[in-house]
Amino acid sequence: MTLNTAAMAPTFSTERLPYVVDPLPGEALDSWIEAYARELIVTSREFLTFIGLPGPHLERMLVKLLPEEAAVLARRTGVSPETLCAMTLEPFDQITVTLRHTTRGLGSPPRWRRHKGSRYCPTCLAESGGRWQLAWRDPWTFACTPHAQLLVETCEGCGQRPHPAGRHPAGVTNPARCTMARALGRGSKGARLPCHADLTTAVAQQVPADGQIIQAQHFVDAIIRHHTDVPRETEGTQVGLEELFFLAWRGLAALHDNTAPVPSLVRQLLGEAGKRAPALLTGLSNESATDVAIGTALAMSILQRDHPHSDEVMHWIANSHLRKDGSMEVLLKFNSWRSVCSPPILTRALAVIDTRLRPIDRLRFATASPNPQPPSTPAELIERRAANVPATLWPSWSMRLMPHQIGGPRGMKTAEYRAGLTALLLVVRSTSRTYRDALALLGQPVSPNFVKSMVTRLDRPHMSPMLAALTQLADALDRHGSPIDYARRRRLADTSELSLDRAAFRQLTAQHGWRTPGTQRLNVLDSYLKAIVTGTLTDTHPRVSDLRFRADPAVRAFLLAQAAAHLNQLGIDEPVTWEPPSEWVTGVNWPGTEPTDIAPDVFRRTTARHHKLNDVAESLGIGIEHARLYAELAGAIPTVQKKPRRPRGPRTNAPDEATLRDLYLRQGLPLRGVSKITGASVEVLKQALTRAGLALRRRGERPNHNHHIDPDWLLEQYAVKHRSFADIAEEIGAAAITVRNIARRAGIASKGRASVPRDFAATTEGLDLSADVYRAFCGTNAVARVKHVSVLLDHDSMASAAHAAGLNESALKQQVTVVEKTTSIRLVDTLTPLTLTTPGAQLLRQVRPVLNRYASLHADGVANSAARRRPPRTPAPEPAVLEDLYVHQDLSLARVCKATGASMHVVKEALLDAGIEIRKQGHRPNYSCDLDRDWLYEQYVVRHRTFVDIAGEVGVVSTTVLNIARRKGIPLRTYAGVPRDFATTTKGLAIQPAVYRAFAGWNSVSRVRVVSSLLDHHTIDSAAQAANARVPELLRMITVTEKNAGVRLLLSERPLRLTAEGRALLHQVMPVLDRYDTASPQDFTPGIHDAP
Repeated sequence: MTLNTAAMAPTFSTERLPYVVDPLPGEALDSWIEAYARELIVTSREFLTFIGLPGPHLERMLVKLLPEEAAVLARRTGVSPETLCAMTLEPFDQITVTLRHTTRGLGSPPRWRRHKGSRYCPTCLAESGGRWQLAWRDPWTFACTPHAQLLVETCEGCGQRPHPAGRHPAGVTNPARCTMARALGRGSKGARLPCHADLTTAVAQQVPADGQIIQAQHFVDAIIRHHTDVPRETEGTQVGLEELFFLAWRGLAALHDNTAPVPSLVRQLLGEAGKRAPALLTGLSNESATDVAIGTALAMSILQRDHPHSDEVMHWIANSHLRKDGSMEVLLKFNSWRSVCSPPILTRALAVIDTRLRPIDRLRFATASPNPQPPSTPAELIERRAANVPATLWPSWSMRLMPHQIGGPRGMKTAEYRAGLTALLLVVRSTSRTYRDALALLGQPVSPNFVKSMVTRLDRPHMSPMLAALTQLADALDRHGSPIDYARRRRLADTSELSLDRAAFRQLTAQHGWRTPGTQRLNVLDSYLKAIVTGTLTDTHPRVSDLRFRADPAVRAFLLAQAAAHLNQLGIDEPVTWEPPSEWVTGVNWPGTEPTDIAPDVFRRTTARHHKLNDVAESLGIGIEHARLYAELAGAIPTVQKKPRRPRGPRTNAPDEATLRDLYLRQGLPLRGVSKITGASVEVLKQALTRAGLALRRRGERPNHNHHIDPDWLLEQYAVKHRSFADIAEEIGAAAITVRNIARRAGIASKGRASVPRDFAATTEGLDLSADVYRAFCGTNAVARVKHVSVLLDHDSMASAAHAAGLNESALKQQVTVVEKTTSIRLVDTLTPLTLTTPGAQLLRQVRPVLNRYASLHADGVANSAARRRPPRTPAPEPAVLEDLYVHQDLSLARVCKATGASMHVVKEALLDAGIEIRKQGHRPNYSCDLDRDWLYEQYVVRHRTFVDIAGEVGVVSTTVLNIARRKGIPLRTYAGVPRDFATTTKGLAIQPAVYRAFAGWNSVSRVRVVSSLLDHHTIDSAAQAANARVPELLRMITVTEKNAGVRLLLSERPLRLTAEGRALLHQVMPVLDRYDTASPQDFTPGIHDAP
């Protein structure tokens, strides 16, 4: 029934309505107005028009109530304006919802997704007579705490989110009935009628009253009440809920990560929510009450530090999200945490991702410390920290933080490593993202690339302790500071002179009877003094390194006194040296050595016993640089002086002045070259040159010859006659480099390395040769090549010419091509028949005189040259031997040479004389040999013999046996077999297959012999000592034997216990080892029988 409000208006007064409907606690404004209208049997629109509010829409009034609307409602209903405003969403603006104040609509909420309608509790609707709570409109409300059940999302009749207000023109609403319009059928026309489904009959998911979900609802309600009660201008509105939402969303995302185990709390929450995992959410998803409930409960467990599962859930969520995903780096993902999470949460997240970050980021965020935080240290504090530290880290801290392998044969440079440690110290909690900024504050002691490679090459077990120590040390320096301003010292060292008092040091040396120091030693002391004052030791000269270790205590005290005097002179009232106490860093396993772990008396005895620094370091079990650093720290310990040199022999005699002028000035030889020729020492030569008034060349200075060469003559010899610089230099008595420089100054272009032979000019003296002939004789083996090519003049085919030259046809063709390329003249016109070009024939006729000269000049010296340069001609093997080796066994020419001892040329001639055809290159043997498959299988697979061993027995090559095994389908091994002499040595023994496998591989006999020592000992140490092997080496041999034999030997290492199969195997190998001992009665040498 619908009332005629126009007719009824005059019968009511404009004051308070006589019929009163009080709002329920927490009720929404539209629900109360709808209930008021139902009591008057009118629609909400008619009710509002009747009381004097004909224009506003009920949904807009729920969002925000205007002052005039609140005044009308208060006057007509008796409800105060404050109560009416509290029934709207306006108090929750920018907390849980977002209001559009101009249109009085709802925008996207700060958290979760916006949705129309309202969630609801069926039990509450039934008990209140269809009255709706305002909190149900809140995206954060997911459970009814009085009834311990999750809110229902939609109407079971129409599937839509219900709404308390009716839909015009549906009429007066029924309490707790769905007012949403039912969907019309396909093709239907007319008005859409309301659903009218009973919402009180909807089934809600029950949850434990004391469970995590109800606790989460109380938790989020308390946060919302806090934000609505505190004035906006005195608190940050979005801090708590923003962090809660972020952790909740990340928790829901982690549910779909299958790479990490799920915490027990997650399984508990899923059980409370109906044992159904939430669907994967995206940015456009509509989150259900179950999604919000599980996410909020997970976030609550993280934010409550007293929660029993707080750390477990935090590690699970951070571990799932903060990891490298494709090109997305961990640090980029962490930026989303920094924007919303509080410092305690960031600290816990950083602790989870510590090892996933780059070393520079681990220092910047201090993830290796107990209190990691995003970098926020201002640049001024980093500069102050740089002034408190030396450019190369303090000696004691360098000993602690430097692994022992640093400074070894393959290790990094120690001084640069110490400077890199100081640079890393300045990166701690710094906002800078590069090492370059830290090094700039230290004066660039090393390059940024070195620091980057330093942390990259450092072993992983040393990385975390080093970063943890540097972080704690940097924090302690920021708190306590340092009594030394190293930045000021570095500046003053660049502007003032830091040098040793020469007179005072000579007086010190005279008092101790030391040798008077030279200039070089004084310069070394100056360098070390500067390092002590500035704390910057980048001079890695061997003398400086030696001084740091071997300096006498008196010298160290003198250097410290000199440093104090310089500081006093500069007006600096600071101690000379200072180091932070070791108590500033706790709970760290040092990568290096703690100085207090080395007793001074032990160090004193060790340095007195050993002369070499390497021996001292090895005896103490420390690194070489650690020994130097400890010597610097314990300066009162007198380290051993260098081992005295051997007495020098008698002084060598100096050459005469003419010889010195010829060798040192004219030929330009260095001093060592002159010393090698004359037999005089370099010192004697220096004194002789000084007495002769000859100036010594400085290091790196080239000799300045006064040679004058006519440029035209040099151009003819080098460019036309194609002589080399060395050949020309030998003719004029100068060095080749001198001739090259003169040619370069004369503008003669270099022609490359190809030139005529050294003796070409002398051999062809008097002959009038063309430029083409010179070019033809350029290159390696030019004379022999031209001799072979000249044969073409006397033959009509390439084959006959090649036979006459003693070459195959392809080789002769290749040499023809080389001559044509060097001379730029085409020699051959046609091959069949062989026809030469006119220029080619002319060139070959021109080279004949040169070849005749070489033949005549060297004919007499052939025998002598052969006797000096070549071994005597080997005798040719017998034809029967050649036929057996080359034909029947099908050995290659190289193997025939090796078997007979004859040269390759002799073997080839003998084969031709015997009428045996020489096989072409690449020919493969074609044996008629055949082997029984079962026998070959037993020898190769069961007895583990090699193809070479089997081939030696049957009289063929190993390739033949390999091919037969392939054809017969015998599987091939991928590892070495038993030794070659294994079959003959063990002949007659009954051997099990496991024994064959045990003796397979390299060095198998010596390995099995060492492993067999386990039978006679009860400890692994005594067995290793008896076998003369180290324990790790013995364990490695045991592993190899177990892998090869397929038998487990050890049941336990300590105490030593053998398995039954292993003991049986070791007993079975003993007869084989006895056979080897019998075959080699001399002392056994490991590996002598082990070549497979």
